[in-house]
Amino acid sequence: MGDKGQRGRMVSRSNLVLLSLLACFGEGAFAQIRYSVPEEVEEGTVVGNVAKDLGLDVASLTDRRFRVVSGSKDA
Repeated sequence: MGDKGQRGRMVSRSNLVLLSLLACFGEGAFAQIRYSVPEEVEEGTVVGNVAKDLGLDVASLTDRRFRVVSGSKDA
């Protein structure tokens, strides 16, 4: 029974370390961009340059398996 208690504390410590690392370095790992688009805009209109706005090299996007998923049911 002593092993289970010690293992539980190790898992808790591991989770604490992981959460601490995410809190410190997580901002750089996640990005969110919002664009405002009028309702009247025609379908297919270019809204923004996502790669440029995120500071990414366009040539490296394929290597990173970058993709954009919209919230529509068409995706």
